[in-house]
Amino acid sequence: MENLDFDVAEAIESCKKVPEEKTLGIKVPINKDNVVSKDVLRKVQSKTLSDTKNYLANTFGPMGSNTKIIKGQDQASITSSYSKDGLHVLKNIINSGPIEASIIEELESITRAVEKEVGDGTTSTTILSSILFDKLTKIQEEYNVPPFQFSRVFQTVVDDIKEKISNDGRECTLDDIYNISMVSTNGNEEVSKNIKTIYDEYGMSVDLSVGISNNTQSVVRAYDGLTITEGFSDPAFINNSAKNTCEIRDAYIYHFADPIDTPEMVALFEAILIKNIYDPVANDEDVTPTVITCPRISRDMSSIMKKLVTYLYQFSSTNEGDKPPLLIVTDVVASDEVIMDDIANLCDCKTISKYIDPALHQKDIEEGIAPTPDTVCEFAGHAQLVVADNKKTKFINPECMQDDNPRYKALINFLETEIENAKASEDSNTVGTLKRRLNALNANMVDYLVGGVTVAERDMYKDLVEDAIKNCKSASLYGVGHAANFEGLYNSYLVYGEYINRDSSELEKVIAKSLFESYVEITRILYSTVEYDDEKITKYIAESIRKKAPYDISRGELPYIEDTSDSVLCSIKLDIQILDLVTKIINLMNGCNQCLLQASNLNLYDNH
Repeated sequence: MENLDFDVAEAIESCKKVPEEKTLGIKVPINKDNVVSKDVLRKVQSKTLSDTKNYLANTFGPMGSNTKIIKGQDQASITSSYSKDGLHVLKNIINSGPIEASIIEELESITRAVEKEVGDGTTSTTILSSILFDKLTKIQEEYNVPPFQFSRVFQTVVDDIKEKISNDGRECTLDDIYNISMVSTNGNEEVSKNIKTIYDEYGMSVDLSVGISNNTQSVVRAYDGLTITEGFSDPAFINNSAKNTCEIRDAYIYHFADPIDTPEMVALFEAILIKNIYDPVANDEDVTPTVITCPRISRDMSSIMKKLVTYLYQFSSTNEGDKPPLLIVTDVVASDEVIMDDIANLCDCKTISKYIDPALHQKDIEEGIAPTPDTVCEFAGHAQLVVADNKKTKFINPECMQDDNPRYKALINFLETEIENAKASEDSNTVGTLKRRLNALNANMVDYLVGGVTVAERDMYKDLVEDAIKNCKSASLYGVGHAANFEGLYNSYLVYGEYINRDSSELEKVIAKSLFESYVEITRILYSTVEYDDEKITKYIAESIRKKAPYDISRGELPYIEDTSDSVLCSIKLDIQILDLVTKIINLMNGCNQCLLQASNLNLYDNH
């Protein structure tokens, strides 16, 4: 080793003694940049969550009331609607601050998942996120834990609670359907009876959707079909502006099983558009009603899709009736991919797939198993009608979906056998997946069209009915549990007790405690809508945990303390979904140590 002239420690120490440069009394101007510090970011996050929590709390629970939402720029264009749906209210909150506005947008985007799956839950997710965020921020600061490590411990505790909630679920009955509907519609007995009657008549696997009637009476319509929870990829495909839907009759359906992200797949996609749409329109010939489904379209396709959307919008501006009958459904998520495969099978689609091995690809082309741009239009399946909005797509009367069709019968028999095999091996995840497929295939499709005197009245009731239907559907698939937040309250209490009584880390214990405290707080907020005595509320929360049942406050008051209720119900998946989304929101926010705004002139936050 080279011989150094002086001691290393001494050299480092001397570095500390370099005097700061004198400014000679000159004031140096502070350059305003677009960076917001971690401390300020945390304060803005906390305040925005808290404010949003307070706004949505006005709609919370059976005693929550409507929010009036006004749109339009002047007297001629102003319209108003009324809603106590948390997501609908959240989407209409506007904040001028860039950080605040981004948080509202994130909340809306994330909570849309719970609304899509089980209807209710946006308000609970937002309130719980606010309460828990403040608690966890203090814990993270106190224990000085890196964000990644903190998130991992937090996720472990959450997973323990979710597992206990899942184990509380039981199979859904017709009486449960009525009780779930009563909770979701704030005690609307007429609607709850109607939903129960539909389930009674068409079975627990019924695929029930909600729409708007064009008169004062509610209408029920039934037909055969299958549904996926993805809608059109762009509003340009809408060809029924009165309903904001795309409706393709006598549809030719093309099922891409793999993403359209290779030159070969793109060529097949373009060939369908050219032969079915572009050339016939240009030559004034009959257009082929076309539906294309796929898991994903690559960014390389953006120019093709932009050209297509621009092409379709020209019909919207002239005559909607002349618009070519075309629908493209992308981003088919994992939970729907298997159902989509079943739909393709029953529509008699020849699946369009990728190939890695060129020799196998060529062999399959020669045998007619794989398409080329010249033959791809022969790979279509058929359905009597395909209807899509921005949330879902219905395939009505697929070609092979009849009770006496050999393909349909074979698929039903296969699934029933596989369910029994999975039960024998105690593979509950596989049993659940197979049951969902079987339920979808056995389902009747029913539209419940909500009536009302005015458009505003119909829209208001539609929100309530839609929440009830989604919750009932989720309960029929995944099982029933006690109403929103109670399963979280009870099982977070159990997990907290287990962490206290076993060899857990101090961080695990305080996080488990914070989750339980957060559920106590959200329950306190709910009960405070009917009771002002905080000591009484505390006593009722404790009693509900002891009895493992919530209280029914739909009459505007807390009942006698011994009168807990087994009829305040919802899908067992609701609290699991809420916990998942709360975890996602908190991990996103806690994982940031600063914020970069779009421009420095937007930085109105005090970083000092």
